[in-house]
Amino acid sequence: MSPPIVAPPLEPATSPAPPLALCRRRELLLDIFAMNSFSWAVAIPIELLLAGLSLQEHLQVRVMALVFNTLIARPFGQYRLWVHRRLPGQGKLHGYLVDTFVFLSFQLPLYTGNMLLGGADWLEIATASGTFMLLAGAMGRPYGLYLDWLRRLWISRRQHSRAGAMA
Repeated sequence: MSPPIVAPPLEPATSPAPPLALCRRRELLLDIFAMNSFSWAVAIPIELLLAGLSLQEHLQVRVMALVFNTLIARPFGQYRLWVHRRLPGQGKLHGYLVDTFVFLSFQLPLYTGNMLLGGADWLEIATASGTFMLLAGAMGRPYGLYLDWLRRLWISRRQHSRAGAMA
């Protein structure tokens, strides 16, 4: 009869921190998802209803936006954090003003260029960009809140999955 095999003592189940490259990749994917999902939801009524783009023009503009938003999502998120650090403050009004400034100063030039490349004429571009400027006050803060919510949700989900793996 052979002696029973004894397993080595269990070490505490700890999950090592993911490599920095993995964390950056996750942040990149989160920013890309946030930017593209928010952009499409906002663009539909502006481009189709207010600016009068045809469905084909709208889809062309959105495909271009998908490319641009994917490229600028992370820089926008980093720009937003940079501005928030440079303009410290508290309160809802401060958050609203900073997010509106960030959104307008970063997105309007890109949106206008995207409309031009997507085939919109100058009147459509002026109407859509003017509307965009008016609505920036209504979009900057919601996007900031949406982005922050997704980040909290993503972090919470990752922490929950790690805790489940430890059990």
